[in-house]
Amino acid sequence: MLRQLAVLVISRRRELKAAWKQRLCAAPPKSPLANPEILFHRMNDTLDQLNAFLCSHAVRRKLDGPPLPWIEMRDRCHCGLNPLLDYFETGAAAINAALPGLDEPGRTLLDQAWRLIAQREIELLCSVCCRVCTPELQAH
Repeated sequence: MLRQLAVLVISRRRELKAAWKQRLCAAPPKSPLANPEILFHRMNDTLDQLNAFLCSHAVRRKLDGPPLPWIEMRDRCHCGLNPLLDYFETGAAAINAALPGLDEPGRTLLDQAWRLIAQREIELLCSVCCRVCTPELQAH
């Protein structure tokens, strides 16, 4: 089933990217790095990562537990300015819109894989963030 999901993502890539870009452009960017025109250039690489992950041999072991909820991913970014938060969340919505006929088990597997990639990328960018985030900054 995972390889079928990878093939489906590849076959619907154009529609997926269009829906994703539309969602990214709908909300104002929270930081200069969140500019949709900049993030748009990452989409091919991100979709390639998703396909590689779905085709990997170790994917089943990594998809055993429940994915981290989006709200929890947002809470881990203390300043809230990580551009990948909206990037991956809008990507998840675009996947759901571009693949409407996907059955529930397939949708769950794809969502879990997407969130694992998102979590890794978001945490990586937060780990090199230069902002000194305090609770006072989080409120603004």
